[in-house]
Amino acid sequence: MTNNVVIVGGGLVGSALALELARRGVHVLVLEKAVPGAEASSAAAGILAPRVEAHGHPEQRALGLQALASWEDWAASLGVDVGLTRCGVLVARDESPDPDAVMVEGRALAERAPGLRAERAWWIADEGMVDTRLLVGAVHAAAVRAGAVFRSGLAVERVDRDAVHAGGERLAGTPVVCAGAWTSLVPGVASLPVSPVRGQLVAVGATEAVRSVVFGPAGYLVPRRDETVLGATMENVGFARGTTAQGLRDVLDAALRLCPSLGAAPVLRQWSSFRPGSPDGRPIIGDVDGVMVASGHSRNGILLAPLTASRVADTILEGRPLPAAWSPARFSRAG
Repeated sequence: MTNNVVIVGGGLVGSALALELARRGVHVLVLEKAVPGAEASSAAAGILAPRVEAHGHPEQRALGLQALASWEDWAASLGVDVGLTRCGVLVARDESPDPDAVMVEGRALAERAPGLRAERAWWIADEGMVDTRLLVGAVHAAAVRAGAVFRSGLAVERVDRDAVHAGGERLAGTPVVCAGAWTSLVPGVASLPVSPVRGQLVAVGATEAVRSVVFGPAGYLVPRRDETVLGATMENVGFARGTTAQGLRDVLDAALRLCPSLGAAPVLRQWSSFRPGSPDGRPIIGDVDGVMVASGHSRNGILLAPLTASRVADTILEGRPLPAAWSPARFSRAG
């Protein structure tokens, strides 16, 4: 059994893995360049919609549903409220997003989204959302309580099979790279096709006009207790931070087409973050030249965090195989 694991990256995936391993008796050190969870994890909208986000890939759908089924127990184990709700998902598009989706219209549609500008939509009852502002801190705190150690501000210089070299130190242990959008900048796994995809979001005041997560043709609406999140752009602009006039206009235009009454809602804040994108939108999880990597979750990092942690821990500690759909080998030249 591996006694020491060094995780590069303290976002939600890295912190969830640290929590899982620490609960199994492993000594875990997490290296984070800034504040744990301060990047994409806490900035994400927090949608839990495996059927909508599967995009026709059967194994990704199955894994997403497996992850969704684990969320209640996993969230309860954190010991604090993280805003998890199965509020349901409406998809205001012409084509059904999934065989489980049910067409709703009239009163049934108005009960779920009174302000929605649509005569009909597709309804998925058991999907929902979590408040990432609460979640990230809760996972980090739970990992610390379980015994994981977090260190911030160390620059990673090299990752070997049995150590991470950072800040002039050799930190012995099984390395796992969970560096999100920054994965391709980690020496040792730089060949992986993980790239930053900027997302711009806007929060407006909470409203009864939106009671479920709503997906439209060009955006989504997420009803939190104290605000409604509107999102999000998908921009390949490298690590260019910040919001732009065009990006915010695109987000607001998409939201107002879905729900015109949001036009009167006060704007509370706007922000951007970097998703860890992969060429096919699926996670990249597995061995890369002797180093375990868990990255490339694209739009599904929040949903898949507990499942990723469990499956990667099983692999490290018990040698169990990871899902083929996540394998880094699918991007090799030979494959």
